[in-house]
This record gives sequence, structure tokens and C-alpha cells, in this order.
Amino acid sequence: MNEPDANQKYWDELAPCYQDQTSISTDDFHFGPLLPGNADLRLLPESLDGLECLEIGSGAAQNSVYLAGCGAACTAIDVSPVQLGHAAELARDAGVEIELQALAMEDLDQLQPRVFDFVHSTFALPFATDPQTVIADAANLLKPGGHLLLTTAHPAFAGEWLELGDEGCGLFLRSYFDPPGDVRFTEDGTTFVRSRARPIGEMLDWLLAAGLVLDRLVEPQPLPVPTMSPAEITSRIPYYSDVWRHCFDQIAHIPVVVIFAAHRS
Repeated sequence: MNEPDANQKYWDELAPCYQDQTSISTDDFHFGPLLPGNADLRLLPESLDGLECLEIGSGAAQNSVYLAGCGAACTAIDVSPVQLGHAAELARDAGVEIELQALAMEDLDQLQPRVFDFVHSTFALPFATDPQTVIADAANLLKPGGHLLLTTAHPAFAGEWLELGDEGCGLFLRSYFDPPGDVRFTEDGTTFVRSRARPIGEMLDWLLAAGLVLDRLVEPQPLPVPTMSPAEITSRIPYYSDVWRHCFDQIAHIPVVVIFAAHRS
């Protein structure tokens, strides 16, 4: 089974549980677990009305639903038809229209000759067979002056957390330049997918080689979840789950994602 097919099987199987146990808002643009949304980070284009947008590896397309609610014309692709089924329900409930396509990110070139004002992806790139080609293909889908917003796994977070006695917890990372993969299996154990972070410098080189200009690089810290009320968490944290809440102390010390904001000149 090739990697896109394995990704589809894994996410088709996981989607119902994932969507049930993870709270992902459609009232703000999210970047990752326990992190502030765009209301705080201000990484989206200033005006969204009328923009043609593409979401890569959308899952249930909560970010596209948000953008569509701001007046954008949104297309969302994902390898998992089950995830896209959840996306269709969310869009219908929000009263917005989104074009949904079951398409692996490895097949982005099939969207040509279409071009977009804004291409975005949140934590899909680590599952790509060839992330450099995905970035190049995404850049080719941008109009001149168009923007790319890429949120992906931070390589420092790929290490193993260890108890260090009186020193508390610490991170052991054998090699920053070759971070270990996160291997995940389907329930029957017959299929696995590998999520892998890449060094920041390597990803930046791929963006520049694709003809993009870097505008910002962000390593966001989580909001202070332990001191926040449930209402504050709901209103300010667009991506939340109890599982990630238990990881707060780790995320508070080591970035879980890195965000690249770039544009095509």
C-alpha cells in the first residue's frame, strides 16, 4: 500500500473519534493544539472577502469554513472522504459553501491550471511522501502576489520527554537534523502512516527554492490554559482537546508547530 492510500485508510478510520474528541472552532483560524488563533497571531491576509483560497490536507476543513464565513471562496482537499464528510456537515451547519475534493496532497498538480490568492495548510505536511514537492506544487498554484500559510510539525517537539528528577522534565532529541518519525497504525495493525518533522532551515530552503518570499516565521506558545476559565478557553483557543491539555507543560516549553507565512512575488 502506497503512502497516500495508507493515509486515507488511517484517517478514514480515525476521523469519527478525532472529530468527536477534538474541539476545532470555525469562529477563528486555528494553528494547532492549545495555541492562539488568528485573532491573536494576525497571520491571515488583511482582507478575506472574495479571495480564492485552497486548503491542503483539510481534515474537516474548519479553517475553510471560517474563511468562507469571512467571504472567501474556498476549496478544501483531503485524502480522506470520511473527513470531507464531516467538512460538508460543518459547512452546511455554518451556512457556507465550500468546494470539497478527495485528493492527496501528492496530487496537487491535478488542480492546475487553477490558481489561488491564498493557499494554507495546518499540520498536513508531516504526512507527505515528498514534502518538498508539495511545497513546490503549492507555490505553483498561487497567483502573483498570492500568499502561502504553512503550519507544520516543529522538529524540536519530535524528541522524547524524560523525567529528570529534581530538574523536572526535559527533552531528548537524538538528532535535530534527522528527527524521529511518529508511526501510527490502523486498528487492525496492518497499515501504518508516518508523520515526520523536518528541520526549519530545510523547509525554509524548500520555500525559497519554490520562488516564495518569506514574510514571517512564527513558533507560537500556547495560551495559559491552566489559569483560563472554560469560557476563555472556548473563546480564545480554536483547537482544544483533553489529550493536548495534559501535554500543556511540554508545549509551554517546546514549540509544537512552526508557521511559515510567505508570498509569491
